[in-house]
Amino acid sequence: PNFSPDGLAARSHAEYVEGGTLKEMIKEDLIAERIAIESYREMIGYLGEQDPTTSRLHKEILASEEEHAEDLSSLLEGLAG
Repeated sequence: PNFSPDGLAARSHAEYVEGGTLKEMIKEDLIAERIAIESYREMIGYLGEQDPTTSRLHKEILASEEEHAEDLSSLLEGLAG
C-alpha cells in the first residue's frame, strides 16, 4: 500500500488544503469531517436494508465523524473568543 503523504492526498475524498495557522488547520479539518459525514450518509442511504451489517458499521463510523466535527467546531469557537 502507498501510505506516503502525497499518495494519500491524491486518493483523498476531500481536497486537502494546508492551513497556515492553527485556526486555518482546524477549519480545513472541519471541512474534511463534513465531507466524510456527507459521504457516510450517502453510503448508508444507498445500502438501505440490503446489507444491515455494513450499514450498521457505517452508522458507527458516521457517529464518530460527527463527534470529531463537534470537537473541531468547539475548538474553533474557543479560538474566536
